[in-house]
Amino acid sequence: MRRCGVVEIALNVFATVFVAIIFKMDLGDTARAWLLWAIVFHGAVGGNPDAKRLYDDLLSNYNKLVRPVVNTTDVLRVCIKLKLSQLIDVNLKNQIMTTNLWVEQSWYDYKLRWEPREYGGVQMLHVPSDHIWRPDIV
Repeated sequence: MRRCGVVEIALNVFATVFVAIIFKMDLGDTARAWLLWAIVFHGAVGGNPDAKRLYDDLLSNYNKLVRPVVNTTDVLRVCIKLKLSQLIDVNLKNQIMTTNLWVEQSWYDYKLRWEPREYGGVQMLHVPSDHIWRPDIV
């Protein structure tokens, strides 16, 4: 069952490719960091005042260090998907396969929910991943 207004944490292939292109551009590290920050932040809240208000309301008291569960004894289910992006090498003799993978993680964060009608109908909000809790997957 899909919950309306839940921030979904997912790796967007288009955005990732775009970021990869930016990293291939001949820019200094500082310029690259500012460009990425501007793109991510503007894309998250820049064009829509309702989205900005929602972003501010959701994250004003959000602590990204605290696991998003109601009770500390609750289990938080994290789904992990691996998608093969590239097969780089297969070494049959040593039985080693070198690949590139996309890793997608998703979970339900009860602190990041809202009523879309209270925010101008905003049903999805893009939030930079370093602003929210993320699972510590090794």
